[in-house]
Amino acid sequence: INRMLSELRLDPVAEAERQAAIAKRTEYLGAVAGRAALVVEAAADKAVADKAAAERAARETFAGTVTAMRRSGFEEDRITRAVTQGGRVVGWGAYEKTKLTFPEDRTGVVTLAAGWHHTDVLQKNGTVASLDYKGIGASSVPAGLSGVVALVAGSGHTVALRINGTVVAWGYRGVEDIPSDLRGVAAVAAGNYFTVALRQDATVAAWGSNREGQTRVPVGLSGVMAIAAGAQHAVALQQDGTVVAWGNNTYDQTSVPAGLGGVVAIAAGEKYTVALRQGGTVVVWGNNSDGQTSVPAGLTGVVAIAAGSRHTVALRQDGTVVAWGNNSHGQSSVPAGLSGVVAIAAGTSHTVAIRME
Repeated sequence: INRMLSELRLDPVAEAERQAAIAKRTEYLGAVAGRAALVVEAAADKAVADKAAAERAARETFAGTVTAMRRSGFEEDRITRAVTQGGRVVGWGAYEKTKLTFPEDRTGVVTLAAGWHHTDVLQKNGTVASLDYKGIGASSVPAGLSGVVALVAGSGHTVALRINGTVVAWGYRGVEDIPSDLRGVAAVAAGNYFTVALRQDATVAAWGSNREGQTRVPVGLSGVMAIAAGAQHAVALQQDGTVVAWGNNTYDQTSVPAGLGGVVAIAAGEKYTVALRQGGTVVVWGNNSDGQTSVPAGLTGVVAIAAGSRHTVALRQDGTVVAWGNNSHGQSSVPAGLSGVVAIAAGTSHTVAIRME
């Protein structure tokens, strides 16, 4: 036994050399790992910077010209705005009657949002310009607001999403009562005096008017990738391509068609819902008082959708636009020859497009 223990006993010199070798190798591996981490970090930083530069370039290019396809609907209800080449704001429709104008030097516009009685623009520097003519406070942009990356307008309020994932709202009383624990927001939608937010963890929050249950988010709703808000109903698109809707269902606007799947985008009108499916086809359900849910026969190749009060708009892959439904103010009469469109939006009774020059 003593002999066996003696053989197992390590030579102090050999052991010291072994430990030194291990330490040296550990130091070497640590240095290699450190360099690798720096390389990965640098690559990640470059990717983020490249993405940001690409997004800035895209915004500056595609914000070129916003063309309203027809003048605003009820003159007392809307102020329509467009962006000319270079991001300068111009207006028509109720603009002439109200005599409300943006400063002449208002340039660098990224996108617009049209509410019931107000208009908002998001500028390249992340600030917001807004105005209204009914005295509802929708134009009272909070002092110092900056870092805005998305903007939506409801009936009488505006909601801004900031780069840090927080939300700011202003307008009719109560809309600014944002849940105190709301953080990590990725998208927002605004309806009639209520707001919906999509968190980065794919869950949904809603607040504001709940007369029809529109802010009562279904229990357990998760895996959401997009949201939309109608007059008194809300819609969520899940990551598996299915749709969930809640709130007012007077016209079956929250009754999602059985078997509907493969959805890639959603929109909500006053009392109806629109879904864009893989392959570029459109499905619409809910109130059809003006033909807004009657999709034109043979419509395919659609890449984006929008819903107004009672009219529906589709952007096709070739940059052309199709609209149907209520046309009392020409909102469904697409201007002849309109092409090169990259984005669309629909207000109560007007339609807006962003096109490349």
